[in-house]
Amino acid sequence: MTRTEFLRKNARDSVQKEARAALPECWSAADLPGTIAQRKAQAMAMVFDGMPLYIGEQELIVGSRTLYGHRNEFLDKSDMEILAMPHYLSEKDKEEFGGANGEFSTKSHYTPDFGRVLRMGISGILKTARESMGKVDSPLKKGWLQAVATAYEAVSRWIFRYGDYAASLAETAEEPRRSELLKIADTCRWVAQNPPRDFYEAAQLFWFASLATIVENFRWVNYGRVDQLLYPYYHTVPPEEARQLIECLLLKMYDGADIKAEYFGAQEGQLNITLGGVTPEGEDAVNPVTFAFLEAAGKTRLPEPELSCRIHSKNPPEFLKKCAELSVSGLNCIAYYNDDQFIASMVSAGIPEREARDYAFDLCQDMNIPGRGDFYTSGSVDMARVVLEAMGEMPDSCAFPEFLEACKATAARRIRESLTNYNLREKAVREYVSGNPSFLREKAEAGEIGWDAASPLMSPLPITSALFDNCLETGTDVSWFGYPMPDRGFMIMEPAVGINSLAALRRRVFEEKRFSLSQVLEACNQNFEGKEPMRQLLWTAPKWANDDDFVDLPAKELLESACREILKYRTPTGGRHLAGIHQPHPVGDGRWLQATPEGRKSGEPVPVTLSPENGTMKNGPTAALRSAAKIDPMLYQWNFCVMLQYFSTVFQANEGAELFAGLLRDYFALGGGQHQPNVVNAEDLKNARLHPEEYRDLVVRMWGVSAHFVDLPREVQDEFIARFENI
Repeated sequence: MTRTEFLRKNARDSVQKEARAALPECWSAADLPGTIAQRKAQAMAMVFDGMPLYIGEQELIVGSRTLYGHRNEFLDKSDMEILAMPHYLSEKDKEEFGGANGEFSTKSHYTPDFGRVLRMGISGILKTARESMGKVDSPLKKGWLQAVATAYEAVSRWIFRYGDYAASLAETAEEPRRSELLKIADTCRWVAQNPPRDFYEAAQLFWFASLATIVENFRWVNYGRVDQLLYPYYHTVPPEEARQLIECLLLKMYDGADIKAEYFGAQEGQLNITLGGVTPEGEDAVNPVTFAFLEAAGKTRLPEPELSCRIHSKNPPEFLKKCAELSVSGLNCIAYYNDDQFIASMVSAGIPEREARDYAFDLCQDMNIPGRGDFYTSGSVDMARVVLEAMGEMPDSCAFPEFLEACKATAARRIRESLTNYNLREKAVREYVSGNPSFLREKAEAGEIGWDAASPLMSPLPITSALFDNCLETGTDVSWFGYPMPDRGFMIMEPAVGINSLAALRRRVFEEKRFSLSQVLEACNQNFEGKEPMRQLLWTAPKWANDDDFVDLPAKELLESACREILKYRTPTGGRHLAGIHQPHPVGDGRWLQATPEGRKSGEPVPVTLSPENGTMKNGPTAALRSAAKIDPMLYQWNFCVMLQYFSTVFQANEGAELFAGLLRDYFALGGGQHQPNVVNAEDLKNARLHPEEYRDLVVRMWGVSAHFVDLPREVQDEFIARFENI
């Protein structure tokens, strides 16, 4: 058994959980002196100084998050909560913010520039923080910079502890493991302070830094363009050694994947690596590290980290070919992006071209610029609810063009309301940080915003922030908008449900006049009780993702109108609100959506973004992709997902990878933006529920996240199986 095979088995069996411990309840920084940020840093220092250490057998990349909190008293040690930080907010703090408690709040979804810590080393971050303390006048910012120093000093001690621990293990180890442990010890002791000198040190420091941000945020801080970050160090070690280290790094990224989560089953990490594309200078960015990560993913074959592959016209054809080979083999954690189109769309919206070329992704495939901006998120509009609301406002006598205009107007109103509220919240935080706390209080007491708008002030992120440009230099936390790019992303949600509802109404109400608008709305409000014939007629109306202009052209008009509306608005400091079309959580979000006019009943799942509703794709994947490509690609910048399911038998011939690659090239040539494939033997899904022990490695993609099928809750499995029925 090779090292990678051994470590993969251990990762799948979660052997590292033997080192986990519950956070001691007695730990608290709430009564310590200093600002909120200083006390939070002290709380994190308790975690880094007290976290049990773990170095697994044969590991080369080390470091594990081992402190967790219990969900409740009924769960055993293996079922732990990701939340693990001592209290640090005082009662006085909460009183200042109207009684709100944002102690452990974090929106996560950040994509830092881990290259900062590789270039500067921890000593460089500490030096910059201390120098900046003498340049800022604000006590809030001085306290925040002191928090950065406190937190990174603790991270440094934690890494030193790993060096000492590896050295102690080496004392009783036999060769060749003794030499490996001594190398680990030297590596950790060096990178605890200094920038890396070779590929091994770079990979290890990268892992420690990313793990530190997870300790601070609890989850969902993404890796960014790792092939670009590590490539400068690639030639410092033999290629075989670099490939082995990358395999070890990928397996460490699965380190906490067994921690329980509602929608993911045993999948709590769900982090994203971005590969390929072009450099900030516009040159081909595919390099040997890119291919090494793809080759490693083919060996580790785990659902995470997800791989987001930027396919640009300047990339060598071997890049897409290798990605396609992995996809058709059933490694369903890969997403594909039309790099030429996404960059052009961002530039058209006003993003500087150099910045646009350097994009990466967060958890749910939302675009970010690592270390430069944070686009997640300024709000959302739900297109299914837009259609329902317009139905309640329009008379039965209206014609379809009038109804479509009403839907567009309703969407515009909801977008305006959402962005107005967001801009007030952002301005309140900015005003507070600049020394004007009264704005937040006035707006909260007037009811214009909730006191929860102050959560970023109650839960600063000094570790994460130091990995963003401008934060250290100005003493401004990332959650206080300290990064240089002021842009945000806005989500158009439930698009397929809204589109299909519009098409069903067009056919059954406006053309055939079988029902009135008010009759369908009443049936939706009553979950179609006693209205099954109506529901069946609505459900059998034309559906999205079949290259049918009857459905697609009104959809195009509605979605493009919403995108244009979003792009009209600016953040308080003049940044753009970028348009994204995105629907995650098909089961979770479906729970809260009432019955809808396309014949879907209350609580049933919703499709992922612009994917077909289950059982409605009649004309194959090419038609589905052609429907999506009709939407103007210059109007969305932030997200655009089409997820399709493929029977694995389609690609079993030798030319299977080229067949898939050709399908993708044709879609991108039409202007299509993004594609997430699932390639599965449908019978395996049903058999996996009967004999899960035989299908432990079956990987599926639910939306922007992937998982082992057998680890998913039953209702999520049901929804996924339904994707393969009648397609």
